[in-house]
Amino acid sequence: MPSIGDFHAPIGPDVGYLPKIVPNKDVSAQLIAPFLMEDEFYSWDGPYNTKDPVLVTRPGQSMGRLFVTNLRIIFWSDDVSKPHVGLFYDDIQGWKTSWMPMKSRGVIAMVAGRKVIFAANSSAIENAERFINGKD
Repeated sequence: MPSIGDFHAPIGPDVGYLPKIVPNKDVSAQLIAPFLMEDEFYSWDGPYNTKDPVLVTRPGQSMGRLFVTNLRIIFWSDDVSKPHVGLFYDDIQGWKTSWMPMKSRGVIAMVAGRKVIFAANSSAIENAERFINGKD
């Protein structure tokens, strides 16, 4: 699997803002397809929000959609026209989650020696954990 040691900017074209509602996983797979690398495939997605400086795209709090693939997590803020940051599983030095209300999970990830904190849909995080723990 790829590793660069830190977060990265996903490569791909500006395709427009995310729709407010993504009706199903087929649409999600189509949305993220232009940003996937060779041998990478979409697994799951769900909403996320954060105040972490590494992930925000505007002052204060950012939110958007987190896409889980077999190689990485890709964050796409709802105020930018393409995914703005990705994280390869091999670059995660530590990972801890906690349950939160409304079917979400709080995540503290250690990346490049710093804590990165965000909340995301619990199903998306559970899917990411399968890859992080090497079960898929």
